[in-house]
Amino acid sequence: MHGLLHDIGIAIIAATIIGIITHAIKQPIIVGYLIAGIIIGPEIGQKLITNVENIELISEIGLVLLLFVIGLELDLKAILKSGKQILILGVGQFFICVIFGLLVFYFVGYSFSTKNQEVLYLSLLCALSSTAIVVKSLNDKFEIETLTGRTSVGVLIIQDLWAIMLLAFQPNFNNPEFLVIGISLLKSVILIALGFLISKHILKKIFKSVSKSPELVISISLGWCAFMAGLADFMGLSKEMGALIAGLSISVFPYSIHVTAKTLPLRDSFLILFFVSLGMKIIAPEYGIIKQSLLVVFFIVISRFASIIPLVLMSGGGLRTGFITSLNIAQLSEFSLVVASIGVVLGHIKPELFSMLIYAMAFSAIISSYFIKYNHELFRLFEKFLKLIKLRKQTSLMLVETLETTQHSIVLLGCHRGAMSFLHHIAEKQPEFLPQILVVDFNLETIKELKRMKVSAVFGDISQLDTLTHLNIDKTKIIISTIPDVLLKGINNASLVKMCRLVAPEVTIVATADMPSQIEELRKMGANEVLLPYSMAGEYLASYIKGLFAKEY
Repeated sequence: MHGLLHDIGIAIIAATIIGIITHAIKQPIIVGYLIAGIIIGPEIGQKLITNVENIELISEIGLVLLLFVIGLELDLKAILKSGKQILILGVGQFFICVIFGLLVFYFVGYSFSTKNQEVLYLSLLCALSSTAIVVKSLNDKFEIETLTGRTSVGVLIIQDLWAIMLLAFQPNFNNPEFLVIGISLLKSVILIALGFLISKHILKKIFKSVSKSPELVISISLGWCAFMAGLADFMGLSKEMGALIAGLSISVFPYSIHVTAKTLPLRDSFLILFFVSLGMKIIAPEYGIIKQSLLVVFFIVISRFASIIPLVLMSGGGLRTGFITSLNIAQLSEFSLVVASIGVVLGHIKPELFSMLIYAMAFSAIISSYFIKYNHELFRLFEKFLKLIKLRKQTSLMLVETLETTQHSIVLLGCHRGAMSFLHHIAEKQPEFLPQILVVDFNLETIKELKRMKVSAVFGDISQLDTLTHLNIDKTKIIISTIPDVLLKGINNASLVKMCRLVAPEVTIVATADMPSQIEELRKMGANEVLLPYSMAGEYLASYIKGLFAKEY
């Protein structure tokens, strides 16, 4: 036991140090944990941890508890509300990627038999993307609520369901008979039913009675996780499947928010233990492994474009949505490593293939972080390429509907909180002006909300000169941009003003600055008026505080 505690301590210290370095150079934190495992592990690094049993135990504890937290955070209600297009994308993307993978990986020479199921595992695992990387990167860019952000997250949620099904059937991959699979499915259904029934009728009351004691909430949650994992193992299913159902059975009830909040600090600890243990298992890199891992990364990127873009276009979406969504989810999932690690234990795949997948996950995580960071810029390059080969028209690039013949006096470029507040104020104080306002934005949810307010709105990319030309902004009176540079995608206010002035030399242009030092540049570009929302808020707050003190004295 002393040796185990010693090894866990080394793992956490190494992960902390390497994690700080990884964060400083702005790389995915999961890559940092893998590197920490490599450094302290027995295969490549300093051999600070050499006990194989301790490594396996750390990995198993981390994996079971990690899947419990994943289950807690999985939003089934969001899946049910995701809509027809997301369901089409989530189902179609997985099947297309798996079929494509079976053909490609078999063709390049991987094994496919009941004893060595490399082709099957690679095809299934490469169809899954990383929820952790995508959600964090989109949150950092404030894109989680955009159309492409919602679409990407929706596909990831459906992928989580596929991952659950993989865990359910995985123990029987080497014996794929109909009866065996049927029994496995029945056991899974029974386990899920038991988990939800116990959670609804017993756990709910227990959590309610101890809700004011954080320690008890955490201990009961972990006890529930251990019980379901043990029950799954007893029924011949994987312990990981039981842990996932334990979390899932809590997530659908109102008290799940409370439980998740109390157990959230555990998530990062489990993440550290699992991924550090994976790093400790990585063998020394060889030319063959690196070449195979890069092939897998290339396949993942191509398969996302080959599946997502056609499905988005078929379901009524635009090329921009399909392209950016494909970029956003072009990486290997951490869940794939979970399934692969179980596959090694079950004897379905060799440890060498598992090591290759870890390298592929690290490479794809790094590449994907840049894909997401520069997704709009990459789309514009792609669009220019299509123009060059004459596959895309020069005009009306992003508009999905034609404008009415009636000209609008005011055009709002983008609609975030400032613009929405302006529109609500106009609707309340001067509703007669609403018909004269046109809003351009590429968030469909925003467009729907504006149309409910009876405000004219069109879907379009304001960073494109062709879009502004097609809008006939030279015939309007006022052009307004209320979105600060930090929230604009692929352009800033200065460039936007410059383009508007080029198209509409006589129109009044109102732009937004983040700080006073930007005012001069915006005026040079052609802005007639510059908004300073933060300065305005500061002035109002100072005036309010001054008024309060004036009343007291």
